[in-house]
Amino acid sequence: MKLEHTIQQHVEKLPLPLQGEVLDYVLYLEQKNRRHSTDDQQRRVKLSSTLERLVALNPFAKTNPALWEREQREDRALPGRE
Repeated sequence: MKLEHTIQQHVEKLPLPLQGEVLDYVLYLEQKNRRHSTDDQQRRVKLSSTLERLVALNPFAKTNPALWEREQREDRALPGRE
């Protein structure tokens, strides 16, 4: 509550037209916050949907992970690890 009180004290010292500008800015910040919240929620839903479709496709079902890794890293055979 201390922050609210401090803000209120500063706003009360301003002339009325500037208090109106402070209100406009606060309303802008509220709108911006709502827009970001909505954007974040939409992004989460889209990401979730995309990941579910990816899991359903199972694109790596026929891939041998050890072989793939060896090909990518151009690994040499290591003693005791074959």
